[in-house]
Amino acid sequence: MNITKLAVFSIALGWFGAAQAEDAAVARYRDYLPEQIMQMPEQERKSSVPMMFIGAANSALSKNGQVFIQAALNSLMYNGLADFEGAKRAFQQDLGEQPTGKLTVGQLNTLGYRVSRLNLTEVNFFSFEYGGNITKDYASVKGTVKIIDERIAYPINHVVVKCYRDESYCTYRQVALMLPDQNSWTQSYSVSTVADEYYKVTRWDTNQIDAVPYENTACRTNQLSFNFETNEFFEIVRNNTSGDCDTGLGVKLPRLDKPRVSQIVKGDDIVNAEFKRITDETASYYSSAFRERLGMPKSGRVAAGSKP
Repeated sequence: MNITKLAVFSIALGWFGAAQAEDAAVARYRDYLPEQIMQMPEQERKSSVPMMFIGAANSALSKNGQVFIQAALNSLMYNGLADFEGAKRAFQQDLGEQPTGKLTVGQLNTLGYRVSRLNLTEVNFFSFEYGGNITKDYASVKGTVKIIDERIAYPINHVVVKCYRDESYCTYRQVALMLPDQNSWTQSYSVSTVADEYYKVTRWDTNQIDAVPYENTACRTNQLSFNFETNEFFEIVRNNTSGDCDTGLGVKLPRLDKPRVSQIVKGDDIVNAEFKRITDETASYYSSAFRERLGMPKSGRVAAGSKP
């Protein structure tokens, strides 16, 4: 596993620990009204209340705060302008919460999140070419990496591997389209380089190539195993230490129970499924009355205390 991939994974593990503390703060303050948040002593508010709730409170209590809320409700097909009180209660009912007509900071944050998801349309930042070619001296593999029997953190990705027999090395470059979620700072896509590394060729036959990283000191090691005759292109991640491994980034990486096998495949179905998931999620955020009129599934109700 290269340093870039390791950093991505370690940050994810570190975020998980921070997320647990954040979840406790979210559960504590999500039912506060904006006025209650802003009446707290400033130091206490800054040190204990999640930033998203402080932002929701500030926005709601601003000069045009009520107009912003009405517009947001309208975007989700609630009647925010003509029947503001009714729209707020209908939104609360769709969340599975008490229709008080007074939106809490948690509900306001959910409202903003749902409106922002409407702007996430299907995009294509890079080619999804797939296939492998091998000659006497050169080989290349292109496609989308998927982890067999697991969900990869960045399913919309594209990898290009180029191998040179005379020099006995391969270059491996992977980019990914990062999809925002409830915890993202903004609801927009970003493209990141996940891996940019070199591999040492350990086997080069007529139709097969194996390669391992030049630097093999990470917690896990990644082997490339390509069969051009069968069009099977695998990556195999194994433990590189006898126990849990300190990444050097303040996070311990647990041992794998078994090798993790990934395959480079044609990515169209994977990409289409991810964008369909986003589209279906977004559709579920419209008001239940609007969905019913269009004959859409009556989904989108979220239990109190859970994320939208």
